[in-house]
Amino acid sequence: MKCGLYKIVNKTNGKFYIGSSVNMPRRFNSHILDLTKNKHDNQHLQHSWNKYGKDSFIFEVYRTCEPSNLLIEEQKELDCWVGKDECYNMRKDAKCPIYPGEHRSNEVKKKISLAQKGKPRWTDDQKKQMSIDRVGRKHSPETIKKFKLRTSSFENISKAQQFNVGRNYSHEHKWNISVGKLKNKIPSNEYKTIAFLYLSGISQRQISIKYGITERFMCKLLKKLGVK
Repeated sequence: MKCGLYKIVNKTNGKFYIGSSVNMPRRFNSHILDLTKNKHDNQHLQHSWNKYGKDSFIFEVYRTCEPSNLLIEEQKELDCWVGKDECYNMRKDAKCPIYPGEHRSNEVKKKISLAQKGKPRWTDDQKKQMSIDRVGRKHSPETIKKFKLRTSSFENISKAQQFNVGRNYSHEHKWNISVGKLKNKIPSNEYKTIAFLYLSGISQRQISIKYGITERFMCKLLKKLGVK
C-alpha cells in the first residue's frame, strides 16, 4: 500500500485531478468505478471522462508521505492549483466532504440517493466500452480460487446438487424445462405459424434451421402441438 498524493491526468489536454489516500491503488480503482458508472463526485472530471474516454486518462503517484501529513500535503496542493484552468479539483478544502474514517450522515446519504434517482446508470457509449474492455478477459487463478471459497455460493451449489440427486422428472416437467430454456428463441405466438408450415409440407429440418433450434426439439414441439 502506498500512502500519499496522486494525480488523474488527462493526456489529451494535460488537465489533472489531485487527491490523497492511505491506499492509492485501492483509491484508483474506486475512482475508475465511479467514473465508469457516471456518478463521480467531481462533475468537471466526470464530463471530461465521458468526452475523452478512459484511455485518455492515466493514474499516477504524485508524492508519498506519512498518513499523519496526508491532508496537510493535499491542502498545500489544493491551495496552489484549485481555480486554475489545468486543475479539475473544485473543492478547496482537503477535509471536504468528510474526514478519513468519518461516515456520511443518513441525511446526506438520502440527498445523494435522491440526486441519483432517474439518472441512467451507464450511457450507451459506456456500455459499449465496457463490453469491449471485457472481451477476452479472464479471471486470474487467485480470483477463481476466491470465487470457489465463497461460503454462500459453495453452500448454495451444494444444496442444489443434493436436492437434485436421485430426483425423477415427469415427461411434462422435462418438456416445460426445455420450453423454458428456449422460450426466448420461439415465442408462443409463433406456434401456429410453425404448425402451419409443417402441415404445408415444409420439412421439420427446414423449420428447425429457420428458428435456430435443434431438430430434436422441433420434433417434440410438433408433437406437443398435435401435428405430428
